Amino acid sequence: MKLDVTPRLAFLLALALAAGALTLAADTPRVVGTWDVVASTPNGDLSSVLTIKSVEGQLKAEIEIDGVRRTVSGEKLEGSVFSMNVEYDGNMYSVEAKVDGDAMQGNWSGSGNSGTLKAKRRP
Repeated sequence: MKLDVTPRLAFLLALALAAGALTLAADTPRVVGTWDVVASTPNGDLSSVLTIKSVEGQLKAEIEIDGVRRTVSGEKLEGSVFSMNVEYDGNMYSVEAKVDGDAMQGNWSGSGNSGTLKAKRRP
């Protein structure tokens, strides 16, 4: 008598993969939310509001600088590092920040300038 273990093996493999995916998801820092950001610039501190959403499994960010919504592209989260590109006054700036709970800290660069930034998630 031949025992067909293929369906059982497939089920156990799927269960193991799902458990692994849940573990990875739990280890990934939560970046979704609304963040108050302060960037250090050559002209002083610049405040903004960053909103990050998950849309159909992809990150989508919106940022308002000086009350004006700016174009954002290239949003991604790799490990605990969130990155994006922001268009500001006709120039493209790269942003990269490490997420640590309800705080982010990182750097921005573009148009021959660079600086640091800090963010705090709103409750």
